[in-house]
Amino acid sequence: MPDDRSQVTTPERQRGIRLVLIVVLVLNLAVALAKIGFGAISGSLAITADGFHSLLDAMANVVALIGIVVASRPPDPNHAYGHHRYETLASLGIAGLMLLALFGLVQGAWTRLQSGSVPDISTLSFVVMGATLAVNVGVTLWERRAARRYSSTLLMADARHTTSDILVSLSVIGSLVAVQIGLGWADAGITFAIAAAIAWGAWSIVRDASLVLTDAVVAEADHIADAVRSVPGVEGTHNIRTRGSGGYVWVDLHVQVDPDLPVTDAHDIASAVARRVEDALGDPADVTVHIEPADEQHLRDERGHDPLGKG
Repeated sequence: MPDDRSQVTTPERQRGIRLVLIVVLVLNLAVALAKIGFGAISGSLAITADGFHSLLDAMANVVALIGIVVASRPPDPNHAYGHHRYETLASLGIAGLMLLALFGLVQGAWTRLQSGSVPDISTLSFVVMGATLAVNVGVTLWERRAARRYSSTLLMADARHTTSDILVSLSVIGSLVAVQIGLGWADAGITFAIAAAIAWGAWSIVRDASLVLTDAVVAEADHIADAVRSVPGVEGTHNIRTRGSGGYVWVDLHVQVDPDLPVTDAHDIASAVARRVEDALGDPADVTVHIEPADEQHLRDERGHDPLGKG
């Protein structure tokens, strides 16, 4: 299957992400209201907890929308590299909301275990949970596909949040069955399992965000080196470094050329290298090329360095 990420320009990307988040926000609000309302009527802690989890999904969508709007701002004197990392910061906000949900669910489940009360389970309980589960599955699949298309850590974080909601809903349905066969503790017990799923989802978001915020490598140096050396006039390359955020990649590297080349020719080679690297990455990229003369000293540097410049 062809990868169409390179065909998505930054303005299109921002609009696409906003559209996904708005649609998902509306669906999450509808699902949350259905669960919370029915949970209150039936007395099911698990359904009510699941409803509040869905409500947190909607709140996370609001946080994400704010993050993507800020991230789409152009560079300014205080943010010369743009505002891309605000998208990553927004994903951390989603993780924070998930942890708040975790605390509330654990507290509610503990109270239910101590009280020993049992919810009123009916056929309608299964209908409500089944319908909302179908919505969440559809949202997750669509959002993950959009996250890959737009190379969005924010959409992927939100999709993971929704995935945890699917696990929650499946657990709740299991608890309803358990309560019907006489296992009254299952309502609270499943809520603890829901809390564990939320904790794992929050950790995954924090882990991925930390890679962006600590400038982890986002592309293989050898792959970039091959692209650079394919440009006519390039005699060597080293010190290749990459970092990325919000579907955008920054690359800086050293390139050796004939020391007798006119400056304009060397500049043309540098421009060709930048275009070739961006094509090789398949994502929007800011490529900084440092031109060096291919004299004996720099060729020794080329032989003595690996592409990352650690040699």
